[in-house]
Amino acid sequence: DTEASEQRALHTVQYGLLKILSRTLAALRHFTPDVCQILLDQSLDLAEYNFLFALSFTTPTFDSEVAPSFGTLLATVNVALNMLGELDKKKESLTQAVGLSTQAEGTRTLKSLLMFTMENCFYLLISQAVRYLRDPAVHPRDKQRMKQELSSELSTLLSSLSRYFRRGAPSSPAAGVLPSPQGKATSLSKASPESQEPLIQLVQAFVRHVQR
Repeated sequence: DTEASEQRALHTVQYGLLKILSRTLAALRHFTPDVCQILLDQSLDLAEYNFLFALSFTTPTFDSEVAPSFGTLLATVNVALNMLGELDKKKESLTQAVGLSTQAEGTRTLKSLLMFTMENCFYLLISQAVRYLRDPAVHPRDKQRMKQELSSELSTLLSSLSRYFRRGAPSSPAAGVLPSPQGKATSLSKASPESQEPLIQLVQAFVRHVQR
């Protein structure tokens, strides 16, 4: 019927926008310092990299004149997490827009895309945050405020991520790409399954870094 076809058209547009978003975030990684390098290499020339996101944590608006901010990245992660939760609750809707032959394939594809989007958000957020923290031109008061905001926001997101992985979520599609802060496999074997996810390990390591 008409309503069903309109829903399918809407979901197709949503899926297309999600693909554009994920690819845009992935492209931005080429313009921000490598996470491992900026955390470990004190001789890194910060002047080679511009600030990509404004130092703001407010909820983003639809105003095209407003620059993307840390709040934009955090809000994107929240939206992706909510969409992952919705996919687990109902197996239809957005998965129909993927265009694969089975519902299961569509769900897997969407989950992988949403995970990829979140990973790139976290990567950009961490890289840009350290870029701010290491820049002597940024006022110490702004650095301290950023540490407090990120520590609070990321701790909340980590709790949500851990709950999601405990429910049996698929492993991160970038498991072999994200830098791992863990050095020994023995320490991982004692950890809970969700804490072994590279995405969670990376964010946890960064939260510890900003809380120092």
